[in-house]
Amino acid sequence: MNSRRGRIAWILLGGALLAWLIYESGPSRIASDLALIGTGLAVVVLLEFVVDGFNTLGWWFTFPPDLRRGSFGKLFFVRLAGTALNATLPAASMGGEPAKVYLLHGDFPVATVVATVMTSSLIFSLSKAIFIAWGMFLTWRHMEVSHEFSVAVLVGFLMTLACVLAFLLLQLRGFTYTTNQILRRLPIPKRWMVRLKRLSPAVDAEMAALYRSRPRDLTLAVCSHQVAFLCGVVQVLFLLRRLGLPHSFIISLAIESLVMLLGFVTFIVPSVLGVQEGAKLLIFTALGLPAAAGLTVGIAFRLTSIVDNAAGLLALAALKGRKKPALVPARRLVTSD
Repeated sequence: MNSRRGRIAWILLGGALLAWLIYESGPSRIASDLALIGTGLAVVVLLEFVVDGFNTLGWWFTFPPDLRRGSFGKLFFVRLAGTALNATLPAASMGGEPAKVYLLHGDFPVATVVATVMTSSLIFSLSKAIFIAWGMFLTWRHMEVSHEFSVAVLVGFLMTLACVLAFLLLQLRGFTYTTNQILRRLPIPKRWMVRLKRLSPAVDAEMAALYRSRPRDLTLAVCSHQVAFLCGVVQVLFLLRRLGLPHSFIISLAIESLVMLLGFVTFIVPSVLGVQEGAKLLIFTALGLPAAAGLTVGIAFRLTSIVDNAAGLLALAALKGRKKPALVPARRLVTSD
């Protein structure tokens, strides 16, 4: 099964799961809960763009300091476009990464863009793992879940984290090493191989400069993503309040961190369709909250992501029309002995 058919299969499976969850929870109850949220959904959507802003800030810190000035706005819309493509292209969560390089073509040296796209993706994943770890540590005792479920989730989390750490190891060993290993196994045109090999040393130098010489930027990037995730907690807290349910930071953190955990270990599902909604239903039940309300919150976030992705596709169309035609020359990195 190719990637396109596989993605369509996941979409159909997730859609069927979502339809079954709505049927079991009671469509009329969900409609009533959505009416309670009402125009409050606009607040959740606005907060989603705040989340996008802090995640963009995390990416912005991976760029060399001398290239950051005046670049945040462009990076925000490029990231928005890339995220939208990640949610729609048949390439799991990687479809939008080449698009980011393409859209920044002409604004920054290509090696710099490739390096920041690779390092920011890794930093985002590690930041998510950190958030999940401290979120679960603070809230797990408040949940009523089976031992089997706990073990399964823990194993899935550790396996996914191991993959992230393996990617980190490859980055530390250098882009040249990684691409050489991949190129040996892929039937791609020879001219592509030549270009990639020519680009690899410059990408290695950019990544090395970040990991070895800029610990402050690494820390600020991680902190930016943590703030973005906390904005997600605020979104949940706001929805709980609109639904007239018990609401506190701990309850909202429990919901957000568990949903993020399940999304972390089921990243192959497009936009975690069905999984996101089912996870919220599950965690609401574990916390003694109405299951239908959990599904309502999941649907509210689904609608929010649709708006966010639509904005990203609009940004993609606008950026393509204004894309610069020429590459920026590679930077000359100064390293200390």
